[in-house]
Amino acid sequence: MVSKRQKLARKRFKEAHPNLFPKPEPSKDPSSSDPTKKTKKKKLEKSNGATLKGKPTKRSGSALRKHPLRVPGMRPGESCFICKSKDHIAKLCPEKAQWENNKICLLCRQRGHSLKNCPEKSDTAGKKYCYNCGEVGHSLSKCPKPAEDGGTKFASCFICKERGHLSKNCPKNEHGIYPKGGCCKICGGVTHLARLCPNKGNKDLASSAGPQNTGEPDRQGLQSVYRSGDDLEDDFIAEEEANSASGMAVSDECKIKFLELKAKRNFRFIVFKIDEKVQQVMVERLGEPTESYDDFTACLPHNECRYAVFDFDFITDENCQKSKIFFISWSPDAAKVRSKMLYASSKDRFKRELDGIQVELQATDPSEMSIDIIKARAF
Repeated sequence: MVSKRQKLARKRFKEAHPNLFPKPEPSKDPSSSDPTKKTKKKKLEKSNGATLKGKPTKRSGSALRKHPLRVPGMRPGESCFICKSKDHIAKLCPEKAQWENNKICLLCRQRGHSLKNCPEKSDTAGKKYCYNCGEVGHSLSKCPKPAEDGGTKFASCFICKERGHLSKNCPKNEHGIYPKGGCCKICGGVTHLARLCPNKGNKDLASSAGPQNTGEPDRQGLQSVYRSGDDLEDDFIAEEEANSASGMAVSDECKIKFLELKAKRNFRFIVFKIDEKVQQVMVERLGEPTESYDDFTACLPHNECRYAVFDFDFITDENCQKSKIFFISWSPDAAKVRSKMLYASSKDRFKRELDGIQVELQATDPSEMSIDIIKARAF
């Protein structure tokens, strides 16, 4: 059913664009001069109208026109997945260039382009390529020839750029398929998961897999405790301490102040800092409810990483007052590499302690967390 609003919009559109709706000229039918045929047509129309009375008729193709208020290429209720705007599609988004620059190529692992536009892309990059025989058209699992050299004779490693092995078996890759540390809980290897371990049936190896507590610091000066056993739910057996790569410990003040922001709205924003001396996430600054978003961005240092929570108030299209809590991970380019790694590895653990975050935003530059981007992510 066409609503009155749609009829009124269509009428206004026709009045504003009369050139798009030319009046059809009456067709000259040579048989119209015969009066007997007219009467026959009238009788047929009456008889058809009597038999089809009360039944819906099919609409002709000329009656199906595009809705004047809808965006071409977008379904009702959808929006641009880049900026969340509803007046254009992602192909025509003004922020598409910035979004493209943040892409990571799956072939050369460089930022700024996708696999489709990679300069190192070969003719076989977009097709199925067999690592065993080197032919195009099928994968390794469907290769008719027997596996030679582990089935990776023609595979290329993206870590050392050499051929003959995958990245999980690369000698320069110390962690294998466990980028955050750990190993198979059965045999202690790093090239496979525990469920795919060849020694899965041997229980003697399960108790002696991996170092139990070496006490040797890793590259970041942190200690890890490796354990094994069937009581673990996953294949990652690195059970790190509070100051390990899984995340810093969170002070009770952080949780209390966040609950006050969420429930009582005593603060506009909270800035958190990792204190490496005590190995904890601490509260650095509390924003008053009267402070603005500019005051919040001004308190973030240009050469150090921070976590922040901001309570953003906005008015919807239906004229309703709403608010959303943003979690912002601030990691500027001028910050130290160790600090970036520390904040990145501790982010997930810290977010789990703050129950009630609605939108997450990661920024390396003030332009990536401008007020326009905040508004676009809020709607």
